[in-house]
Amino acid sequence: MPLESIFPIRKSQTPLITCQPGQSIQSVARLMEKHNVGCVVVVEQGVPKGIVTDRDLLLRALSKEPAISVADPVRLVMTSPVKTITLKSGLHDAISIMKDSQIRRLPVVNSLGEAVSIVTFSDLYALIAHEINDLQCIISTDSGFEFGKKVA
Repeated sequence: MPLESIFPIRKSQTPLITCQPGQSIQSVARLMEKHNVGCVVVVEQGVPKGIVTDRDLLLRALSKEPAISVADPVRLVMTSPVKTITLKSGLHDAISIMKDSQIRRLPVVNSLGEAVSIVTFSDLYALIAHEINDLQCIISTDSGFEFGKKVA
C-alpha cells in the first residue's frame, strides 16, 4: 500500500516543517518549539538537503567546544544527505529504510523530489497499532474468539 494512501498529505500525523540551510540555528529551534516537532527538514527550492533534529541541536551545536553560536546557519548541524521516501513507496519500504538507516523520521517526496510530508516512527507505530486493533475486532466478531481467553 503506497504511503500516499496511508498518510494523505493534509492529514499527516506529524506536520512537515521546513527551513532553508542559511537560517539560524536559533530560528530553527524556535520553529520546533512553535510547531511542537522534533525535527525540521532543510530544503532548497523544496528539495530536501538535510534534516535537523532536537538531538542534532544538542549534540552538534551545544556540546561542541567552543559551542556553535545559535546565530550560525543550521547547515552546520544538519544531517546531510537526508534519507527520503516517495509517495509511491509502501509502508514496508518506510520501515525498512528506518531500520536499516537507524532513523526515526523520513521526509516524503513527490515525483519532482520536493518534500511534501514526513513519516515518523511514531506515525507508523500508531498506524500499525490501529490496524492490529482492527484485526482483533474482525477475529473477535467473526469467530467468537476473544483475546486472553483459552479455547476449550
